[in-house]
Amino acid sequence: MLDGLNLPFEFVKEADADMLTEEILDKYLIDGVAKMHHVGSHASCTIKHLMVCEKIVSEHLDGALVLEDDIVLHNNFLSIFQKSIVELREDYANQPVIISYEDSSLQFVPRSKRKKGKVLYVGDNDRTAGAYYVSYEAAQAIVNDVNENRCQYPIDGYHNYLLHKGIIKYLWCHPTIASQGSFTGAFSSSLSHKNDMLIRLRWSLKKNYKTFLYWLR
Repeated sequence: MLDGLNLPFEFVKEADADMLTEEILDKYLIDGVAKMHHVGSHASCTIKHLMVCEKIVSEHLDGALVLEDDIVLHNNFLSIFQKSIVELREDYANQPVIISYEDSSLQFVPRSKRKKGKVLYVGDNDRTAGAYYVSYEAAQAIVNDVNENRCQYPIDGYHNYLLHKGIIKYLWCHPTIASQGSFTGAFSSSLSHKNDMLIRLRWSLKKNYKTFLYWLR
């Protein structure tokens, strides 16, 4: 998908589940082996997200688009993504920001809050971590917190923790421009192996229903 959009990318493989050691787990997770070793894929996923932040900081990047392995980008992804980055630089420059792009949690910006031409809105919680942009400042804040306290939640819960502690700002992109394929039934991922037509049908019905509810708000 990213090749087709001419977007450079790389995989984070240094914390694949079969590569996790007690040293790696203890470096990033507050209870290390005791807490997450029995669910290696979840520990692997969380640590990879944290490694992305370390890379942003060490290489002095402006930020990075982070995608999990089961994400499906919508047809309007590139145009809305580019618009969101322009808006980020205009309205949230040098701030610790994470931008959520996906509809996987079926949470949307209420119609009453939407403004013509605007795509970024302040969010009150994490909308899962399958597709998001993390700014340099947010990556630095995350690295600092992990170095001091280590991570105590799966990555989406950790983002929520940081948000409610006032450590980062969290923005919802509207319209949403990505979906986790393991949620929608499109295909399985390292965390979910479900893949059937019934899931797709249920997802479509739920999404249409939720979209309508948020349109009424």
